[in-house]
Amino acid sequence: MKLALIGTGNMPLMQWILDGKGDDAIINMSALARRLECSRSSLLDRIQNHGFDSAIRYYLNEKRQRKIKTK
Repeated sequence: MKLALIGTGNMPLMQWILDGKGDDAIINMSALARRLECSRSSLLDRIQNHGFDSAIRYYLNEKRQRKIKTK
């Protein structure tokens, strides 16, 4: 099964393949924070202040910027 977080304009923000093995919790904030390479507390604060969709987009952009700077 594939789980996708869809943002504005039907654009996928993140996608996971859930195979039924291992840690397949649908909303596991610690796993989501690890995937976004941020701390769980920062992610939860951002979600509380700006909303779930906005927080995901923010940390995805931060992750992309870090990747660009390291290349």
